[in-house]
Amino acid sequence: MESRIRNNYFVFVKALGIIALAFEGVFSFLDDPSAGGLTLLISAVFLLFAVMPETEPVKVPRKIWIIGEGAASIAALFLFPSVGICFTAITYLDLVSSLPTPSYLGVMYILPLAWKFGLDLKYYFVVMVLLVLIYYQHNKVIGWYAKATEDNLEEESKLKSDIEHSKEAHRNELYKSRLQHENELLEEKGRISQALHDKLGHSINGSLYKLEAAKVLVEKDPAKSTGILQEVIDNLRGSMDEIRVIIRNERPDKSRMALKSLQALLGECEEEYGIRTSLEVNENGRTIPENIWEIILDNTFEAVTNALKYSGCDEIRISINVLGEVVRATISDNGKGADSIEEGMGIQGMKARVRKVKGYLDIESLGGFTINMVLPLEQKNKES
Repeated sequence: MESRIRNNYFVFVKALGIIALAFEGVFSFLDDPSAGGLTLLISAVFLLFAVMPETEPVKVPRKIWIIGEGAASIAALFLFPSVGICFTAITYLDLVSSLPTPSYLGVMYILPLAWKFGLDLKYYFVVMVLLVLIYYQHNKVIGWYAKATEDNLEEESKLKSDIEHSKEAHRNELYKSRLQHENELLEEKGRISQALHDKLGHSINGSLYKLEAAKVLVEKDPAKSTGILQEVIDNLRGSMDEIRVIIRNERPDKSRMALKSLQALLGECEEEYGIRTSLEVNENGRTIPENIWEIILDNTFEAVTNALKYSGCDEIRISINVLGEVVRATISDNGKGADSIEEGMGIQGMKARVRKVKGYLDIESLGGFTINMVLPLEQKNKES
């Protein structure tokens, strides 16, 4: 009930005002029941035409209601001026409610009417000021507020749509990047398979034929059989050398594969958990060894997993920079952090990997969680 009154306060205020005026007119005719009854009837008609258009939408055009309201107010003006003059003011404000604000001041026309009918001008001046304020608030202030609210909702809807489009575009980029990564892996596998087929297929087939021949000659001509076996051994030894060369030449670049793995990890954080991410890698012309990349990858996966589980963050940043003879890798989030750090198996494992190459690991837990790793580049420091 309170909500209904709050949403339709203007209708209730308007109806209560008209009813109050009607009772004032009735009480002024206590000695004349017929005049009091007529006052009540005209007031009821005026109430109907003045309030109905403000409630639920009706099929009757608004101008019909205004005409009925005006006729009732004029009748009231001539029969009981003290009430009718207020009814005409309400009719006037209903008529100009959609016009610019200065038109509201035209309602002051009732002051000359009040003077003509010998009514108290101060009383009607105060009543008119209150009516203008109520109508101004209802038709202008609330209208501006409703317009601002509508604009805000439209802007919010547009912003949500833009965010959805951005997310969709980002998902498409991640999907394309994943497809490209898979295609590169397939191409590398294809190159290795083709190289093995081209360089080793004939050699291995020839060795099989020679072994079959040696099997037949092992009893009839042992010397020739021994020569064939030696040829097969030499052929297979050469094939093993070719396999090593192929693996060395066709082996994927560890740095590029590590970056792909980090990008895939951060892409999953954004796509699945809505977390903003950033990745900065600067090798400064140096090459990070494979064993260092393995440590960075393993510790990064462990740190990101912990951040997703415990930190409550909405941003994760990864920075990898070569500084002189060391690599500095930093994984940080903007989560809740911790007053004290309990070293579970995850943190102990990270420290063990770093110590293995005589590196250094530092953890900061205030204002988020940050893991700093300093790892040496020199080959002689790779193993403790």
